[in-house]
Amino acid sequence: MNLQKKKDYFVFTLVFAIFLMMLPKVCAEPSSSVEVTADTASSMVEKLVTYSKEFLGCPYRSGSTGPATFDCSGYVYSMFRESVGIQLPRKSSAMYAKAKKISDSEIQKGDLLFFTTTSSGTISHVGIYLEDGNFIHSASDGPETGVIISTIKSGYWKTHYNSAGRIINISEESKKSEKEAAVESVKKTAEADKATEEVVADATTGESKNSEAEIESKKNDHPFLSKLVLDGTLALDWNFFDADSFKLCFRGFDTMAHAMYDGDMKPGLGTYIRYDRGTGVVQLPIVLTYSLSEYIRLFIGPVITIGKPTLPGDSDQDIKASFFPGILGVCFNTPSIEAGKFKISFTQDIHYTVYNTTDKAALSPYKSLVSGLVLSSGIRVTLPMSSVL
Repeated sequence: MNLQKKKDYFVFTLVFAIFLMMLPKVCAEPSSSVEVTADTASSMVEKLVTYSKEFLGCPYRSGSTGPATFDCSGYVYSMFRESVGIQLPRKSSAMYAKAKKISDSEIQKGDLLFFTTTSSGTISHVGIYLEDGNFIHSASDGPETGVIISTIKSGYWKTHYNSAGRIINISEESKKSEKEAAVESVKKTAEADKATEEVVADATTGESKNSEAEIESKKNDHPFLSKLVLDGTLALDWNFFDADSFKLCFRGFDTMAHAMYDGDMKPGLGTYIRYDRGTGVVQLPIVLTYSLSEYIRLFIGPVITIGKPTLPGDSDQDIKASFFPGILGVCFNTPSIEAGKFKISFTQDIHYTVYNTTDKAALSPYKSLVSGLVLSSGIRVTLPMSSVL
């Protein structure tokens, strides 16, 4: 290869490399968020909301963007494109990445609400905010499906809400002009009303301070109460063996009352009333719980026993219940069905209660399983306190 050809090859390679570096920018999807004046933003939001409501009742269909059926992101995608000409990404997680993140206190009509409805924890659902805690979206399951209006103030959507984002933004220049006008108006109003405000403040100082203190006190209590979740369970107990043979054995029934704090950690406290037909006693376990997820809960705690237990299948052998360690186990539950402010789910737990011989020695492994290993199948009713505040 001569010198000229080497130069040509080098130039070609350099140009091709630059082209490859610029290709992602050339092909990149245009920004979905827009900045307009305050008046234009208001007009666009009204068009978006009015147009979106025209499709109320349309059925849900996976992968569809209309005009007769929609999935959740397909509905939002179509509403923005057809009403105000904004091209959003197709998936809810991509919309989340494109939207301007805003705090819950900043949410306005036309903003997007994002939800995590799967165990992966990623954004998997999106809706358009209306007013007063309501939003419009296309739901795939639940009591109502298709394009509906739901509330974020309570129930399933409050539990699975993640964050909010804004697509139609007011430009900084417009905000600055509005702010300057607002400041000027406030100054004029303050000068005109200064004397009146001083008189009113002097006359009502005590009452105002007391009222503000009460409101602040309620605000301080509200975050804890809104995270509190109460539930009750009624279950039948059973296992597969007794002292003599392997067979399906009815072991009694139990009921449980439980409270959980639904924060970053999910600790809880509960108490049972158990009738154990196998051992012939009534027990009152008091358990500490920890929820690994919405569907799995671990528990452990001491047990108060009323009566003298005997080995299941061998009523002639007396055994002794342990106070602590008393009981430990794991509980699984199905996705819940909403019934007003309550949620109903099916539960299945596996727990082990400690028994010993009457002289406090350990039972044999088989007798320990026969007496202590029990499965409980039942129904749980849950009431999030956020739904009644």
